[in-house]
Amino acid sequence: MLHPTNAFRDMDSIKQKVAGKRPVVFLDYDGTLSPIVDVPDHAFMTDAMRSALSELSSKFVTAIVTGRSTEKVYNFVQLDNLVYAGSHGFDIKGTKTRPINCQVADHFRPEMEQALHQLTEQTAHITGAELEDNGLAISVHYRHVDPALQNAVEQIVDDYVAYHPGLTKKLGKMVFELRPRVDWDKGRAVMFILSELGLDAEDVVPFYLGDDVSDEDAFNALNGRGLGQGISIIVRDPEAEKVDLPGNLKELPVTKASYSLRDTAEVQQFLTELARLECQRSSCIGSVAC
Repeated sequence: MLHPTNAFRDMDSIKQKVAGKRPVVFLDYDGTLSPIVDVPDHAFMTDAMRSALSELSSKFVTAIVTGRSTEKVYNFVQLDNLVYAGSHGFDIKGTKTRPINCQVADHFRPEMEQALHQLTEQTAHITGAELEDNGLAISVHYRHVDPALQNAVEQIVDDYVAYHPGLTKKLGKMVFELRPRVDWDKGRAVMFILSELGLDAEDVVPFYLGDDVSDEDAFNALNGRGLGQGISIIVRDPEAEKVDLPGNLKELPVTKASYSLRDTAEVQQFLTELARLECQRSSCIGSVAC
């Protein structure tokens, strides 16, 4: 599979694209800011990563777009000057200077709570299956499930979705995600944030860094941006592309990202380098709500 150029190898070109413009940085969390870990609740950032992120967000508008709940990812990151878009962008909260308060499909919460309860019961007999409540998303982790039983986990999820047409299943790294069946994803969330903060402008260059299948929606959104393409970066080791394949996929899909970084260590280095760029500063944004 053709792999995008490492961002560090084309850093001069990236700097040229940003020269005289305003970067806005969007980041996935797991696998991007924190390594993928065996226990989801232990996906901690390093102090060095937090420092790099703090420096970056003090200079440029920065947002985290994650499958985790907004509250959970905030507890991991513990930085107040970021926009947090949890539940794959279904729950967006801004900062004091850039307030956003948007819960897409909030009326689905009772149905999500019911799904969490019932799927927890239905998977209880499968050792290693773990459900994570992410508000407007449910993560069904099967990393610790016997490979011979992983299809059984997926079948339980598929059967549940078949009888609950308001929900849909998405794939991730060793996880099945349940979300409301509405026209919303990380890409839509990114474009919404840009619009609500008055950053859907020609002098803005949005970056998006992510490692998982759901991040492809954001890559597609930036690639199709009418005001000029953003800079999309997949965090993926080309020598380990068959590790943690989602569902029954034999290989990861061809990415729509333009660049790549190998791992979270390279992400940290890239964010540090990005924070050193000189460019126009964005103004304070007024309160917005959806």
